[in-house]
Amino acid sequence: MRIIERLWGSRKFASFLLSTFLPTSVLTPLLLVALRPVTFNTLNHLPAGSTSLIFAILAQYHAAIPTIYKYRISTSSSSRSSEDETGPVFSDKTMTYLVAGQLALSSLPGSALAASVGWLVGSAWRGEFGPAVWGKWRVPGWVVGEGKKDGREGFEGLRRRMEGESGTGSGVDGQREGIRRRGLVRGVVDHFRGAF
Repeated sequence: MRIIERLWGSRKFASFLLSTFLPTSVLTPLLLVALRPVTFNTLNHLPAGSTSLIFAILAQYHAAIPTIYKYRISTSSSSRSSEDETGPVFSDKTMTYLVAGQLALSSLPGSALAASVGWLVGSAWRGEFGPAVWGKWRVPGWVVGEGKKDGREGFEGLRRRMEGESGTGSGVDGQREGIRRRGLVRGVVDHFRGAF
């Protein structure tokens, strides 16, 4: 679910993974042991892998990423208006949920247990149910490759890059002393100068 990492940033995503790893890793086997006698030993194995963690991320995907479009697969062959058509309605998130559903149903009943624990832990993290610092804690910056940054360092680097480029895309003429911005007309003329 790279889209969640891109939305949150690497530091928050790594913090989420580390803070939900322990609850998903501990709660799933504990529930398995607690439910085994109730199910007459039919619930006696868990799937390999991090199914719970994947579903914790999927809960964040469900809550944070909006549906962009919906489409309907028509089940009738007549040419009626779109309001009268029947058939299932899908969205752009349908394929993600289908793959996750396949994972949840792949090794029943243990995989469904792991998926539901992951979804509940992910929802609890999002709703901040649990320890007070659960959603606020972040891993140190060096864990994800962030160095110490001064607030001005980013702007100074951008300014130096803009001064160093001095090309047609920067909007700055190539004179080092007294840097002067080009006007709109001159920028358009410079853009099309080589085309004729």
